Amino acid sequence: MIVVLAVLGAVVYFVGLPMYRDMLPSDEHVDLHEYLGVSGSGGSEADEAFLLFGESVSSARPLVRDGVVYWDEGSVSRHFIDNFWLSMDEGLLLLTTADEVVRAEAGALFYTRHAEAAPADGVESVEVHTDAPVFFIEGGRAYISLDYAKLFSNFEYKLFQNPYRVQIYATDGVYEAAEVVRNTALRAEADIKSGVVSELGIGDVVYVLGRAEGWSKVRTRDVLIGYVESRRLSEGFDLEVNVFGDYVPPPYTSLTEDGRICLAWHQVTVADANAFLEDVIEDAWPLDVVSPTWYSVVDEMGGMKSIASQSYVERAHARGLKVWPLVDDFTSGLDRTALLMSTEARNNFVSYMIGQAKEIGFDGINLDFELVPQEAGGGYEQLVRELSVACRAHGLVFSIDNYPPRPHTEHYNRGLQGQVADYVIIMGYDEHWGSSSGAGSVASLPFVVDAIEQTLAVVPANKVINAVPFYTRIWNTQRDGTVSASAVGQRSQADWIARRGLEPIWSEELGQHYTQIDENNRLYQVWLEDEASMRTRIEAMEGYGLGGVAAWRLGLEVPAIWDILGGYVRE
Repeated sequence: MIVVLAVLGAVVYFVGLPMYRDMLPSDEHVDLHEYLGVSGSGGSEADEAFLLFGESVSSARPLVRDGVVYWDEGSVSRHFIDNFWLSMDEGLLLLTTADEVVRAEAGALFYTRHAEAAPADGVESVEVHTDAPVFFIEGGRAYISLDYAKLFSNFEYKLFQNPYRVQIYATDGVYEAAEVVRNTALRAEADIKSGVVSELGIGDVVYVLGRAEGWSKVRTRDVLIGYVESRRLSEGFDLEVNVFGDYVPPPYTSLTEDGRICLAWHQVTVADANAFLEDVIEDAWPLDVVSPTWYSVVDEMGGMKSIASQSYVERAHARGLKVWPLVDDFTSGLDRTALLMSTEARNNFVSYMIGQAKEIGFDGINLDFELVPQEAGGGYEQLVRELSVACRAHGLVFSIDNYPPRPHTEHYNRGLQGQVADYVIIMGYDEHWGSSSGAGSVASLPFVVDAIEQTLAVVPANKVINAVPFYTRIWNTQRDGTVSASAVGQRSQADWIARRGLEPIWSEELGQHYTQIDENNRLYQVWLEDEASMRTRIEAMEGYGLGGVAAWRLGLEVPAIWDILGGYVRE
């Protein structure tokens, strides 16, 4: 009997107990820092935090410093606020809305509202003090306080400790939830032997992320994710989450006209040329706006060259014309990246142009930056924002010139322009411009239509102006294949063809006449810009609901062109 009992005891000890232990659930807790993939102990200078954005785990870890949650600038911009401008070199974070620039310095316990270069008359900057830095730079990255971001966006967040966990809701939503009906463990895997993440008690509510084979993947209200046996949960029910916030962004008001406008550029290269305004507009009866080429940026600190004339503005106004002078970036050797990426330089530029508007009395600003490097695209966008705030504050019409959309000009961000500017002008010409492009039309009909349609994909139609050419190019191809071209106005084009007795032929596909001649062992080709091509182009523009038409440039056109343009803008 003793022997039998001993054998049975051995069997129980060596076989039964291990089997029993295998059936028991594990009570070993996981290391939450390791499980969540965050560093820190909850008390260091800047600990990482696990983040749930809605029900999605974010790989971009926030930092918690002195109990304040900071998230990297890229994540904040992507999820909440897309009009931040960050300069790591300057240690500056700018937020530009429709009516102000808000400025914060890295590590500072304040931010400045109405920090724009040219605020509205009577508006003064206001310094707002904070208990914690608005943002700081660490490890080559900028981190923005979520409390600060909440001042300019509507979202909810909550911080949990040991280790730090953050739950963010950016939109209202309805989530599947369940109630715990029996005390249980939240486990790292769908296995009773898996480590315990947290203990759950009767009545606890969890959000259900999925169900499969007797287990439910859930998240707790204190931002832990794991698995629970489904039999320990109630049936699912909907739980609504509402995001409360009272931030309403100021609207982007505009001075866009209700009807179509007609604008033409007046190329003024020396101050004395301002005297010829009346000559170049003599036949331009439908003209609404004249844009003299008065201003150029001359250095990377925003220094300017001007040949502006107050008398010119007064004479234009006397004829019922508005004046939107053009400002360009054509100065040879100009460091455009340094110019656009410098807050001080942009401020100098904006302040100067607004000061000129007050002094000279013009009605708008036409921005014609055509040489912006891709690496300075962010700085260009910020200049557009800042200049729009200033123009809006001072009642100036803000228009921006653009090449026809192409991949290499995407950094001009026409979508942003369509939001903040009054008019986005397509320079609908220079389809072919020199030896590198090869001989061809300046502005064929398919080229123009494509540019309009691509622009309309991101800009409201009533803000889009299509610019047409008053010139063409006479192409010269030598026997060795060398190609060159000379630009000529419509009047000179007609004289050149008449002197040679040529009879141009019509191209239905291109929407213009074409002619060529062999002369002095060279092939001369001309794609004509005349009344017929202009009429076809204007007819194509009719169906798009555009804000008007512009033309480069005054003095090159034949008088009959104005009747065609007038029929478009005055119908």
